Amino acid sequence: MKKAVPTLPALAGWEDAILASIGGATGTIEERDAQVQRSGIYAEYPAILACYLDRLVSEADHTEALKRAVFLVWWSAIEPPPLSGISELPERYARETMQTLESVALCGELDDEFRAMLAWYHSILAAPFDLFGAERYVPEAIRGLTRDAWRSQFHTSQFQQRGQLGRYWRSVLTTSGR
Repeated sequence: MKKAVPTLPALAGWEDAILASIGGATGTIEERDAQVQRSGIYAEYPAILACYLDRLVSEADHTEALKRAVFLVWWSAIEPPPLSGISELPERYARETMQTLESVALCGELDDEFRAMLAWYHSILAAPFDLFGAERYVPEAIRGLTRDAWRSQFHTSQFQQRGQLGRYWRSVLTTSGR
């Protein structure tokens, strides 16, 4: 029997619930880390990433699921765990995410939104792409885009109900006055 994979809206809700839970942690970053660790929340994101990877088989969800999975792998390298809720992702999931991204880039199937996101992520920290196997075709796919390529096309409304990816981009847009 095939397991039921949560829908993209359900996954976004799951991510929102995690962020609400970690928002209750207080104190120093170390104290917050200990609180989140004790709560068991760090075990959630490997399962969420696995669900996004499972959604890659759906033609309708493929691009959005990959955008969110790539964001989570990248974000886990950027944001401290007690602030993101992401402690450590399984290497095989991170590698599968980035290798899928590399395949999509090779086929020229990255939409404009995804390319702009990748240009931004890559300009901030390229290491997750390089480390997990998206070091050849992804840089080629974003060549010529500046880190601010998103400015002309992103609006806060397009990032509703998109999990941490949406929350991150709404924050970037709000900070930039968009």
